Amino acid sequence: MKSQLSGPVQNAINFIIDQGNYKTPPEISISEGSQEGDGYSSKTYAVTIKDKNRNDSLNLFIKYLLDVVKEDWIDTLQSVYNAEHQFYGEIYPVLDKFQKSKHIKNPFDNVPKYFKVNLNNDDIKPIVLENLRSLGYTLRDRKKIIDDAHLRLPIEAFARYHAISYAMKDQEPENFKKLTAGVEDVFSKNYKKFGMDTMIKQCLNQFLNSLDQKMDQEMLERCKNLDEKLLQFFDDLVDNVDEYSALGQGDCWSNNMMFLYDEETNTPINVKLIDWQCQRLSSPLLDFSYFFYTLATKKELDNAEFYLNFYYDTLTQRIAELGSDPNKVYPREIFIKHWRNFSLYGLCMALCVLKVLLFDKDEIPNLMTTESNAMEAFTMVIKNQDVYIERLKDVVEYFMKHNLF
Repeated sequence: MKSQLSGPVQNAINFIIDQGNYKTPPEISISEGSQEGDGYSSKTYAVTIKDKNRNDSLNLFIKYLLDVVKEDWIDTLQSVYNAEHQFYGEIYPVLDKFQKSKHIKNPFDNVPKYFKVNLNNDDIKPIVLENLRSLGYTLRDRKKIIDDAHLRLPIEAFARYHAISYAMKDQEPENFKKLTAGVEDVFSKNYKKFGMDTMIKQCLNQFLNSLDQKMDQEMLERCKNLDEKLLQFFDDLVDNVDEYSALGQGDCWSNNMMFLYDEETNTPINVKLIDWQCQRLSSPLLDFSYFFYTLATKKELDNAEFYLNFYYDTLTQRIAELGSDPNKVYPREIFIKHWRNFSLYGLCMALCVLKVLLFDKDEIPNLMTTESNAMEAFTMVIKNQDVYIERLKDVVEYFMKHNLF
């Protein structure tokens, strides 16, 4: 397989070997980095580098752009990859240094180790990370119903990450401003190019057409012109940055987190957040809403206040531990206002992501390649369409109940 690697990937491996001070040529084994359906726009490899004279081995996860990409996507995808390199190589190290200077217990470390590689070419640089699978982390089965433990761990991680922004912005405002100056909301700026407007419209139409004209009359009435509201919400996202914004992960769906499990109880005990290509400066409720409303069933939606309070309590506790006053930097009234103003993002994403979560293997799309109509997979009627409609109906009922649109 080594000979089949793209030039940038092979060059990245060579660079790491050169930097690793190996005394003899190491043994290199390469396999597929992820299973079908784990990722939708990148190619990944798992690489193990082992020197027979050393007892340890280096386990890498390398992600790079698909070899065949539509020409008009190159610049956008360059920005996306640059954003992730920026997070791992520049932003997280500064945030981590800040939080560690406060000597807090259990600092936010819910990201994989990053390996910076210097390549002398114009290709999009591969993203090289520690292979979390070698440490025992795995993806949750995306088609399974979510449970409390798998909700709490990511919510806690998001809260602790967001807290660093608020504390640093409060205590080192100039450093925070400098750190975030180059952060762009690549996803919101390009959501039409990514096809989100089409996906939202078609998924919403599919959903509304599935409703009963009599039994669901109220929902049909309330959802009139909802597509216009959702697209206007997306149009306004880039400009919705204020003094209460924080750095967010940006792409908070189920496959962008990996869990470590207790071997005896099979319960999750830790989580790593992966894929930071859509990081942005925004309301933290965008991360929460994206994650929660794309996974919550009626049971969790009925208990949404608990999870909102759990997020806010974790956030404010960590802000205080970092030495700032949460009532000043992110007061509860602002949190509630953000929930009302930004939860709609969760509904936007639920329309599309719920379907992705329910894809069978033969329905998984190959995005941004030269294959035509790849995006149609997100708007087609899937095998689990009945489940999709039922889940989406619960989400819409929740938003109606709380007058969130």
